Amino acid sequence: MATLADVAKRAGVSVGVVSRLLNGDDTLRARDETKQRVRAAAAELGYTPNYAARALRKSRVGVIGLAVHDASNPVYSEIIAGAQAEARNAGYALMLSDVDALATDDEMFQRFVSGGAIDGLLLQRAGNAADSLVSKIASGEVPTVLLNDHTRGAIGSVAVDDYTAAHLAVSHLVGLGHERIGLLHVDGPRSRAARRRKGWADALTAAGLAAPASLVFRGGHTAEEGYRGMSELLSAPALPTAVFAANVLSAVGALSAAHDMGVRVPDDVSLVGLHDVFVADFLRPRLTVVKLPLFELGARAVTLLLSQMNNEQARHESIATPAPVMVVRESSAPPASH
Repeated sequence: MATLADVAKRAGVSVGVVSRLLNGDDTLRARDETKQRVRAAAAELGYTPNYAARALRKSRVGVIGLAVHDASNPVYSEIIAGAQAEARNAGYALMLSDVDALATDDEMFQRFVSGGAIDGLLLQRAGNAADSLVSKIASGEVPTVLLNDHTRGAIGSVAVDDYTAAHLAVSHLVGLGHERIGLLHVDGPRSRAARRRKGWADALTAAGLAAPASLVFRGGHTAEEGYRGMSELLSAPALPTAVFAANVLSAVGALSAAHDMGVRVPDDVSLVGLHDVFVADFLRPRLTVVKLPLFELGARAVTLLLSQMNNEQARHESIATPAPVMVVRESSAPPASH
């Protein structure tokens, strides 16, 4: 098995330089060519940092990985807080990473998990190729739990009640008197997107209203995607009087698009988003949303992961308590005709 000294000799540098570079020391001053030479030498020799050897007395390193898409996304803050609290209670540290960054170098990620750097992984998927690569590598090396994912299989999962949340949002708009309610749907894992769309459709059907595909536009997971989706929706021949954005950042973008197109919210179109984030209360108008138990999601995911780390079978759970709740602010109101 290759050592730091072997890598240093192959790269023609000191052991200290190799150690600091491969351990991510940002203060290391070295030319890019030197860094590339060290990484190439490590790859050629198959060097893997033996984190497990550092923790032989514990048999674990005491670190749980949490991989998400875009760690700056405010929706993740409560999930991270819940996971952090539960991990700390169990004596573990939580290490945050980005799924796309992990997938850019699959060999390095493979060495990272096989070398014992983490004891388990929590993964928030978005439905792209990076998700498949990371989950395939991780699940073959360490216990893995999917966050807010209804997927069934060998990997554990825990999810919030997306269907009830979407149903609640649309029922709120129906109760205000709206009959044509558009949907900015999310992409990503099919089960998550399908449950939110079904909640929208079932709430309309229960009220005796139509849920045509012509009212459905792609809203995605970002403000930029929400802006584009709302712009398309507001350019359609027959406008709805209300819109349910199945992601709060998409709703933020939708609100901006409406403003730029001269459409008043909620005077012309009401808007409701899914998930509550701090910025929702500082928009103009303040954004009406459905709040889901994201803190509990993060905490429960750690609990499930710890059970898998103790050789228990992977489980799949949905969080029913606390239930989704409406947070009514200023972006939803009765249609103008009322």
